[in-house]
Amino acid sequence: MSHIERLLEMIAAWGRQDIDAVMTYIHDDIEWNNSGGFNPVVKGKPAMREALEKMAANIAESRWRLFDYVENGDHLWMEGADEFLLKDGKTIAIPYMGILEYEDGLIRLWREYYNGYLHTTQGKTGVVAAEAAVMLDRPVITGPKG
Repeated sequence: MSHIERLLEMIAAWGRQDIDAVMTYIHDDIEWNNSGGFNPVVKGKPAMREALEKMAANIAESRWRLFDYVENGDHLWMEGADEFLLKDGKTIAIPYMGILEYEDGLIRLWREYYNGYLHTTQGKTGVVAAEAAVMLDRPVITGPKG
């Protein structure tokens, strides 16, 4: 199975908020920089599970869009947008770029790059910023269509 196929399966699991299934794609020694540099790197599978459980507790629906990718050996570069409908009624959409490095078929290193200002602003207002909204209507490999 290719790395993109594994990622698409993991995206489907996250959409169901099936954290147990998500964790089957994660290396025991995962290092996940999912905060764009705002927070420390999440290190280790137990810490990642804890971070995902904390996220899932606030998310009513996750719409992880994947627009494009490049796979080269054990590296997978991806471009997409995360859109979260939160339990408090707010919506946040964050365009991002990410790099996954696989080891033994599992995600070992995960780095994401995004505009932290959009995340902070939308978290306060609960309204998708125009700068993010224009990214949501692009053709997708997986995720909601426009």
